[in-house]
Amino acid sequence: MQSRARSGSISGEIWGGMSATLVALPSAIAYGVAAYADLGRDYIAYGAMSGLLGTVVLGLVASTLGGAPRLITAPCAPAAAVLAALTSRLLAGEIAVPGPFPPERVLLLLTMVGLLAAVFQFFYGALGGGRVIKYIPFPVVSGYLSGVGIIIFLSQIPKLMGFPKGIDPWKGFLDPTLWNKTGILVGVVTILGMTLGPRLTKAIPAPILGLFAGLLTYFALSLHNPSLRHMAGNVLLIGPITFDVNTVTTGISDRWSAMGQFRFADIAALLVPALTLSVLLSIDTLKTCVIVDAVTRSRHQSNRELVAQGIGNLATNILGGMPGAGTMGATLVNISSGGSTRISGILEGGFSLAVLLLFSTLIGWVPVSALAGILMVVAFRMFDWHSFYLLRQRSTLLDFFVIAAVIVVAVRFNLIAASGTGVALAVILFLREQVKSSVVRRRLTGLQISSKRSRIPEEKEILNSQGQSIVIYELQGSLFFGTTDQLYTRLEPDIPHCNFLVLDMRNVRSADLTAVHMLEHIQGMLLERGASLVFSDLPSSTLTGRDLGTYFTQ
Repeated sequence: MQSRARSGSISGEIWGGMSATLVALPSAIAYGVAAYADLGRDYIAYGAMSGLLGTVVLGLVASTLGGAPRLITAPCAPAAAVLAALTSRLLAGEIAVPGPFPPERVLLLLTMVGLLAAVFQFFYGALGGGRVIKYIPFPVVSGYLSGVGIIIFLSQIPKLMGFPKGIDPWKGFLDPTLWNKTGILVGVVTILGMTLGPRLTKAIPAPILGLFAGLLTYFALSLHNPSLRHMAGNVLLIGPITFDVNTVTTGISDRWSAMGQFRFADIAALLVPALTLSVLLSIDTLKTCVIVDAVTRSRHQSNRELVAQGIGNLATNILGGMPGAGTMGATLVNISSGGSTRISGILEGGFSLAVLLLFSTLIGWVPVSALAGILMVVAFRMFDWHSFYLLRQRSTLLDFFVIAAVIVVAVRFNLIAASGTGVALAVILFLREQVKSSVVRRRLTGLQISSKRSRIPEEKEILNSQGQSIVIYELQGSLFFGTTDQLYTRLEPDIPHCNFLVLDMRNVRSADLTAVHMLEHIQGMLLERGASLVFSDLPSSTLTGRDLGTYFTQ
């Protein structure tokens, strides 16, 4: 019985890893092409190879070390969006690093951004940042990912239409002579295959159905156009891909020898893009982990997972692969196909390596417009269409405008500016929630409550006679600059009349200097007329780690 169960478990891991590979690989190739295509025609094949290598390395490393056993890690949309945007800015000389740069130099800078992002991710996990990232407000996360989706969708339109490099998309639309009808047809059929194919069969992943439909269309058209049967000089195809040990080792050697050219100013200028990439990859990973927890009724280790993601992205950048994150589609397919441990993720990396070793030359025949079609479907699904429901209620209008603001900044400017906007809006949302919640739990007088200490009749009589002049406020939440005025407004009516103002602090989570100064001001007002301010149950440890007893006496 045990051997049969073990056999079933092993087959589940194999099918899970294989199915995840079929989902992850087409998208990874497309992400790689999208990230590096602006470097020129010669770098499209490099991008495809980078996506393949990223799938292999991330699958093997992150799955082995991670804190979410069923998670599949592979190149993802946020990585493609950040790297593609950074590529165009570096080519144009818009980054603080002196530029513009030739493609070889840009490729080196992109590698450095990936390495820095990986280091950031490692320290997020090592320093316990996994919990903090999970608390980023949903509207900010939604805006980020929707912005990424729009950027990817718009960036793939010229590739699907077959516009020559450097042509403005709007001018291309208005000039039908620039349209590549073969590429458009292949891309549209790919989109239809990816969206309608799953209605016919659930056994084959949607990206494979779409890619197969696109390939079939391309080779059907080649029967009438013999030029499509040649790879050399064919702008519709990825182009020749060569993979062997010598290619990888030479690439690593060249990359590390060129690292010596970096100056401190170069690295400093790349810190913000690297920080943006690391945060987006971490958000994408932890978002997937939370959904996996809900599906499998398990609980992931967020900090361990971020450490593993950092190590995985470090390894993939060293080897020339593309950075990535825990991907939703491949992970859910892995689970539904029987994957239940980290073995399925490792197998996904192994299967990807087998594809790379055995079929890399065939991948060169994949049409670029087919990959563009796949990414356009992925990007469309990334957009949070449910956010429009927030317009129905007045109470959620601000949440919608936060999402819209992050999207607009991401599309109009860049993801780096959107990250700053997101952080600022996250602070505003936090302040709004804190200000909306009352810091006063309840108000009592000495006649309504007293200590449980036994007292002699004379003391009880004094307390009863003076009970109305003793006012107790039970406080809760955070006392900071955003709630200070609210607290003062609640206390103000009792300050001129009470003899003892007691503040019960047992449910207070934190306090800042603004709140302390306000309480000092109240204490001064009470002392002027001989009254007293009394603190009860000052926490020795709060969520911020601060000892309020010591803090209030300083």
